[in-house]
Amino acid sequence: MKKTPFHPSLASLGLAIALLCISAQSQSQSGPAASRQLPEQRVALAVAQRKIAAKPPTIRVRQHGSITLDWTTDEIVSIHLHGYDQLLTVKPGETKAMRIDAAVPGRFPVSAHGYGTQTQGKQHKHHREAPLMYLEVLPR
Repeated sequence: MKKTPFHPSLASLGLAIALLCISAQSQSQSGPAASRQLPEQRVALAVAQRKIAAKPPTIRVRQHGSITLDWTTDEIVSIHLHGYDQLLTVKPGETKAMRIDAAVPGRFPVSAHGYGTQTQGKQHKHHREAPLMYLEVLPR
């Protein structure tokens, strides 16, 4: 039986090629699907006379997506997204953005607190006000 001489550099080259092939295959299977992100939604909402003008009863976003709600108002108010516990004070003449990374699925009310009062930095009290709208985060 004839012995073939062992060449360490050829063995290393073969191992490197095998690892590259495995790495490329795993990236092609998980790369695009894993890095595929949902487009960010952006919605402009105006509160006038303590209601949303052109009222959208519900805004929907997919779980793991993101949405930005751009708020304007005719009087100072705190906008509260329940469930995500985001509170944003908006003054007349300005637009304030509320960005939500939709991690938790469900239906969440958005309400207004403290119309016409300076509410920034103060704790708001939960009242039984009707929601301005709802944010629905749909499971993926």
